Amino acid sequence: MFILTNLFCYVEYCDIFLTHDSSSVRKAHNAGKNHVLNVRNYYAEIGQDKAQAIIDEITKAYENSASGTERMDHEE
Repeated sequence: MFILTNLFCYVEYCDIFLTHDSSSVRKAHNAGKNHVLNVRNYYAEIGQDKAQAIIDEITKAYENSASGTERMDHEE
C-alpha cells in the first residue's frame, strides 16, 4: 500500500518513504525482493479472510478507476 504525500511516497508494507516519487521508482521498489517478502508476510499474518477482502477491495477500486470513479476505503 502506498500513501502519497506532496513530496514522498510512504510504503506501508516496508515502513519506508520513497523520496523520489515517480512511477519508475515505485515499480523498481515493488519488484525488489524485500518488498515482495514484506507483502507476502503482511498477507500471511492477517489471515485468509481479511486478505481476500482486501484483494476484493483493490480489484473493485481498479475496476472503478477504469470507469473514472477511483476510491479505496481500506481500514486496518
